[in-house]
Amino acid sequence: MGERYDVIVVGGGFAGLTAARECALRGRRTLLLEARERLGGRTWSADWEGQSVEYGGAWVHWHQPHTFSEITRAGLRVAVSPDAQRAGWHVGSELRWGSPAERDAIVRRGWDRFVDGVRDALPQPHAPLAAIDRLASFDCLTIAERLAELELSEEEYETLAAELESLAHAPLTDAGAVAVLRWHALSGYSLKLTQETGGRVTIIGGTGALLRAIAEAAPFERRLATRVFAIEQRSDEVEVHTAAGDSFAAAAVVVAVPLNTLRAIAFEPGLAEDKQEAIALGQASRGIKLMLKVRGEQTTANVIQHGHQFGYLGSEELIDGNEQLMIGFGPDAARCDAADLPAVGRALATLLPGYELVDATAHDWLADEFSRGTWAIHRPGWYVHHHAAINRPDGRVLLAGSDLADGWAGFIDGAIESGLRNGARAAALSG
Repeated sequence: MGERYDVIVVGGGFAGLTAARECALRGRRTLLLEARERLGGRTWSADWEGQSVEYGGAWVHWHQPHTFSEITRAGLRVAVSPDAQRAGWHVGSELRWGSPAERDAIVRRGWDRFVDGVRDALPQPHAPLAAIDRLASFDCLTIAERLAELELSEEEYETLAAELESLAHAPLTDAGAVAVLRWHALSGYSLKLTQETGGRVTIIGGTGALLRAIAEAAPFERRLATRVFAIEQRSDEVEVHTAAGDSFAAAAVVVAVPLNTLRAIAFEPGLAEDKQEAIALGQASRGIKLMLKVRGEQTTANVIQHGHQFGYLGSEELIDGNEQLMIGFGPDAARCDAADLPAVGRALATLLPGYELVDATAHDWLADEFSRGTWAIHRPGWYVHHHAAINRPDGRVLLAGSDLADGWAGFIDGAIESGLRNGARAAALSG
C-alpha cells in the first residue's frame, strides 16, 4: 500500500483538473494521476511547421457558462473568426458556390424540420432528463433515421447531411439524433448559434492557457505517465493500482477519463450493472480533425460534401506565398490517413478543386488508447437508459468527464461542469 490521500483523481483533462482543483480548494489532500506525459486529454496544442495548432478540442463560446466563467477568472480573452468569403456545397457530382448566408438558408430548411419539437423535448438544455418522456421519441433514433423521416430535396438533404456528419464526427447510422437536438437547444435553439458555438470562438493563447490556469489555482499533487489499470473499492477507502506497480489509497476516487476507455480499467468489485451497460455501449464519435496546408487562391472558403473523407473544410489562416491553413472534419478516422499525402491530395481535389496540397497533419484520437474517439456523440437510448446511471456515485467511486455532462457533453464546458460536480462530491465523501 502506498501513500494515502483524501481524494485521487484519475485523468488529467479539463474534467480531472477541475475536480482536483475543487477538492484542493476544500482542503483535501489530492493526487491526480494522468496516463499521458502531458495534461489536457483530448485538448492538445503542438507546433506544426512553425505554427501552433490545436489537434483536439479548441472552440469555446459565451453560451458555454462554465468555460466562460473560467476564462473570466483566468483573465483570458477570446478571438472570433470571421465568416468565409465564399461557401461551397456538393449536390451529386456538382460543386455549387455562393455566400455563407445562401448555403445556410438551404441547410436551415432541413435543419428546422430535423429539430422540430426540441423545445418540448429539451425545455431545460442543461437538464436533459427534465422531460425524458418527451425526449424518448428522439432518443430512440439515429441521425440517419431522423433524416429519413424528413421530406427533403436532394440539395437540402446533401447539405444537411454534410453539416450533421461534421457535428456527429461519426457515421450518421450510429450517432444518436439527440446529439443534434442537445447542441441546438444549448445554443439558444438557433442554427446560427449552433454553428458559432461549435467552431468560431477560440481562446487567445490556446486551450493550454486555460488548462494551466485551472491547474495552478490550487495545490494538488500530480503524476504524469502514470497509467491506472485497476481500482479496488472497500467500505472505507478506495485503492488505485498503476501499471508501474504502485498503489495509492483515498477516501474517494474520481475517474475522469473518456467513456470509451473505461472498459480498460478493472473495477473491483465491478461497477453497478447499469453503469457497465452504459460503458459497453460507449459513445459513437470516431472522426478525424485534419489540418491541411494548401496552395491556391488567397480567398477564405468553407466547403462541405456528404460522404467525403473530410467533408467539412474551412479556411483557418491565410499564409504568405498563396498558402493557407485549412481545417477539415471527417466522420471516420479509418478512412483518412494524414500521412498519406497523395491520397489526401486526391481527396482535396474532389472536395475543393483548384487547390494543391502542401502538407497535412492530424492526431488519430480513435486509435489513441487514452481516448478511443473524439467529442461525445451518444448512441440512441443513452438518455432514456444510461445517462442517470453513469452519473450516479458508485460507493466511493465517481465517474466524470465531458462525455457524461448534463449540458455541453463533448465540449470543454461539459468537462468543467462534470469536474465541478464530482469534485464537490468527492470532497464531501472524504470530509
